[in-house]
Amino acid sequence: MIIDCHSHHISPPYNTDYLVWTEKTNRRDYGPPYLWNNPVFEDISQRIEIMESHHIDYSVITYSSNVVQIIDSAAGQDISRQAVMAALNDKARETVKKHPRQIGATSLIDLRLGNDALAEMERTSDWALGYSVLAAYDVEHHLTFLDDTRFLPFWKKAAEFGKPVFIHFSSLYKINDQSHLMPGYMNDSMMCAGMGQLMENSLCLSRLVLSGLFDHFPSLKVVMGQLGGMYPFMLDRFEMLYHMHHKGAAAKGMTVDIPSDTEHFLRNYKNYTDNIYVDTHSMSENAIRCAIEILGEDKILYGSDLPITPCQWGIQRGIGEIQGSRLPDRVKEKILSGNAKALLW
Repeated sequence: MIIDCHSHHISPPYNTDYLVWTEKTNRRDYGPPYLWNNPVFEDISQRIEIMESHHIDYSVITYSSNVVQIIDSAAGQDISRQAVMAALNDKARETVKKHPRQIGATSLIDLRLGNDALAEMERTSDWALGYSVLAAYDVEHHLTFLDDTRFLPFWKKAAEFGKPVFIHFSSLYKINDQSHLMPGYMNDSMMCAGMGQLMENSLCLSRLVLSGLFDHFPSLKVVMGQLGGMYPFMLDRFEMLYHMHHKGAAAKGMTVDIPSDTEHFLRNYKNYTDNIYVDTHSMSENAIRCAIEILGEDKILYGSDLPITPCQWGIQRGIGEIQGSRLPDRVKEKILSGNAKALLW
């Protein structure tokens, strides 16, 4: 059995309308338009055909970075952003009802919307497999990460409902300066997608851990795409720093082991790996095997990024890398379906 925990679907007419809007406005905030013009975004029958041809039994709908722009472009005088968010969730639920054996969905939660976002969590809690958010938001023209205190009510409610939170990079964290662009075709996009998005994932997870979020809500589970960026490969470095700082504090006569002393408590990053899952959308068998060694075989989920990533990469190569790897069969089964079953049901 194969369960795809990273796929995107925008019910009609919202993706079509978004493409018309990008054409009219010439906006390229979230990459070139061809990323979003695949008919599989809206056509669930084409999606199911692709799934069946590649022996994918179940696909979980999540949301990509451009969803905030989809919401904003659809909202106006006659419809609020909250109403667009709710409409997208209602349409996703209808899709799940029509195809319950093959399609599941997370609930789209736009954290810019404050109490309306919390109300949407309540409204969708009976059917959503989890909640989809972005790694950061533009709140009042400020880059706002998920550990911001204004988002604590969201995390509290997610913990209360016992549902995982699927985090997708926002593409708001920029590593390339417009004044220092390199010559060459699509270098700006290459830097963002090939490196910046991975850095944003890593930064997001690090801030969630070091801010103490998982101390407040120890039962929380989050799922980060792209193998968590650099997250698996930073853990030993963070542990080295933990021991260095712990020794330095002891030399000063400081106590840094009391969690209630929030100002001085020193966190060991490795103590929070039970809270974090990552998906296989890294395009690297070697990286996946390395992540399994570091994180453990229970923390990796298969993800294709359909339909943004072409099938020959996200599905054919993605599944092939796992099935054809030197991993034990029981580990392959966990990555392709077992871990998702344990997390979602």
